Amino acid sequence: MLKKFFIFAIVVVIILTAALAIAVRHVRPTETLNLEYKEITVSSKIADIVKNRKLEVQLTEQDLNDVVKKQLSAHQVLPNDFRIEGAKLTLQGSNLVADVNVRWREKIPIGAQMMFTLAWNPPNLVVQHRNTSIKGMQVPSEWVQLAPIELPIEDHLPKLIGVKNVLFEEKAIIIQLKPLR
Repeated sequence: MLKKFFIFAIVVVIILTAALAIAVRHVRPTETLNLEYKEITVSSKIADIVKNRKLEVQLTEQDLNDVVKKQLSAHQVLPNDFRIEGAKLTLQGSNLVADVNVRWREKIPIGAQMMFTLAWNPPNLVVQHRNTSIKGMQVPSEWVQLAPIELPIEDHLPKLIGVKNVLFEEKAIIIQLKPLR
């Protein structure tokens, strides 16, 4: 009787170990991502204003990628022992989809997708986390919830220029400017 129980316990441990290994392998990231970014130079954006003769600046998907990656690299540690290791962002109007690589408890790499909503709340562009999914399965919001990221646009502008409005297009953000803040 004790021998049968011992064999049963070993089989259960082997099955649980195999299931855990399969689960860890399933959530592993499919793409290598990083948090490297380029600083956006205001002078190049001002040159766009002069060239287009409009008081507006266009932030491309790549520009937004760089700005958000800069913020994420400053806030890599997430609740519940998660840490962001890399991201790739895709702009879809006022929505932002972030494919991210995170690591749980410094051991298990996980590929996830985070959905954000963009909003203009003067004087900041606010990036609000909506939800997270791993391989198409929603993660409970209490497991991974990011605080809103506020991007102060006017801090990057010359002193005599302010932001009039922000428009969200499919693959760009248009920042309409106004003279004299």
